[in-house]
Amino acid sequence: MKIIKLIIVLISVNFASGQYVKENISKVYYSDSETIKYQYSNYPDLFELHLSKNDTISPGTNTSKGIIMTAFIGKDTLSIKGDNYPFARKSYVTVKTPDGTAVVAFRFNASSSNFSQEYIDENHGKIFFDLPEVYELANIIWVLSPSGKNATNLQKDTKYYKEVQRFFEPYLNHPIFKKLIFESENDYTQKYFEFRENSFMYEFSGDTIVKGENYNYVFGADWQGFSNLFTELLPLVQDFSDKSNFRTFYKKHKKYYADDLKRVSELLPLKNMQHWLEKEFPIKHNAYKVIFSPLIGGSHSTQKYFGRDNNNNSWYSESVMFVCDANRYDSNKNLTETQKEGLYSGIVFTEIDHNYVNPISDKYKKDIANVFKSNIWSDEKNGFYNNPQSIFNEYMTHSVFCIWIIENYDRETAEYVIKERVKMNVEKRGFIKFKEFNDEMIKLKKDNPERTVAELYPQIIEWAKQQN
Repeated sequence: MKIIKLIIVLISVNFASGQYVKENISKVYYSDSETIKYQYSNYPDLFELHLSKNDTISPGTNTSKGIIMTAFIGKDTLSIKGDNYPFARKSYVTVKTPDGTAVVAFRFNASSSNFSQEYIDENHGKIFFDLPEVYELANIIWVLSPSGKNATNLQKDTKYYKEVQRFFEPYLNHPIFKKLIFESENDYTQKYFEFRENSFMYEFSGDTIVKGENYNYVFGADWQGFSNLFTELLPLVQDFSDKSNFRTFYKKHKKYYADDLKRVSELLPLKNMQHWLEKEFPIKHNAYKVIFSPLIGGSHSTQKYFGRDNNNNSWYSESVMFVCDANRYDSNKNLTETQKEGLYSGIVFTEIDHNYVNPISDKYKKDIANVFKSNIWSDEKNGFYNNPQSIFNEYMTHSVFCIWIIENYDRETAEYVIKERVKMNVEKRGFIKFKEFNDEMIKLKKDNPERTVAELYPQIIEWAKQQN
């Protein structure tokens, strides 16, 4: 069997650095069978691929350092290296058989994380709360930016924000701020998350900002080449950090950050949430990270990551959440401690449980699409969730939280927290039938105590169908 030296015709490359590679392999391969075999260097199994005439087949795996795909086609052996890690690579290969011609798109998916075995061993089963330094730098830059100054989703009614203003006021003419002006609300939201979340990948080495080893992408529209606003503006971020003496500011506030972190961890019973969710859904995650900032107001998000745990021959999964700090509720002196805990837990819980709710929703995609395409479920205040699946997931996510509250808090606290959750979803977020949906989910769970939440999906979807 001869090894073919590849002649590659490059179709397109994203960015000057050649990150996402899409290529045509010019050689035409011949196979006397409708089946070819292939394997990956990091996995011992040999896979079979059944060719489809006049169609493009796309077998693939996530890229990793040093990975090679080897395909056995007729008398030839084809090897493709994933040598542009961590970005995606797609190689189109034409294969002729006695039955016709097929195009195979051998695919290395971009890898958003890079967890070593040592990292997995250290983090397995852990819960972390953190305010990373570069992440806070990103939040400070954003809150001082022209768009940030006009934003309503940031915490600006605090002593900390005033200290940020005073310290960095001399540097507000820095060129980075000219890059952070966004006219439309949708542009603002997309770029805010891109800038804030992707800063999480970075850390200081000395006074230089460098990308860390563990994460390659957090948020954005480019899951092939990982383009994002923070990485694009990194030279300006570095320059602002140097000229404004940001690291001096951060060090002076380390006690404040430590006290803030302690308070966050006191009010968020993450272990309880994890155990309850894993009881109600057939899904498990190995580690949780809560990343927060005193400058975040009402914009929260979550991301999940996976890595191969070779010691246990399984997949390691990690959920990372980006949330506000506890001051949002501590500043309200009328709240009891349990009310604060319940309200604040809602922020994190409704980020965590997307990792449980969404995969089950995927099993009912067709039914959800038919039922939740109706405009009775949301109004114009809901501009971010613009398809039936995302709307249903928001309804379900917040309703699952209400069930957890009922099962874990006293009746008075549960009623107060649920009332606030309903008010927020109906009046502020545009999910106009959330009260009815939530009441039905609570009733279903109460009437079926032996069934898990995941098992109640068909009933709540059927109920929603009747509402239309």
